[in-house]
Amino acid sequence: MYQVTCRRALAMVVIIVNTGHYEFIGLGETHGQATEGLLKRWDEHCERNPDAESGYMQELIEEGSAQVVEMEPGSAVIYGLDG
Repeated sequence: MYQVTCRRALAMVVIIVNTGHYEFIGLGETHGQATEGLLKRWDEHCERNPDAESGYMQELIEEGSAQVVEMEPGSAVIYGLDG
């Protein structure tokens, strides 16, 4: 008897946002989770850098400046080309 175990590869959503000074990268199992991670990290950045505008990351995401890629484990992308 053989037992077959199937595992579904978890896709990851990668969102990359270039702020002009830094590239922020959000990861998540969903687009919402990756976005939430970006916004949380941006809030932390704003706390440390008073010159950073608190709503700027949200603006960049909403206006389409974010590169969004859905990836499977073991895959790779070319930033600026894929997505």
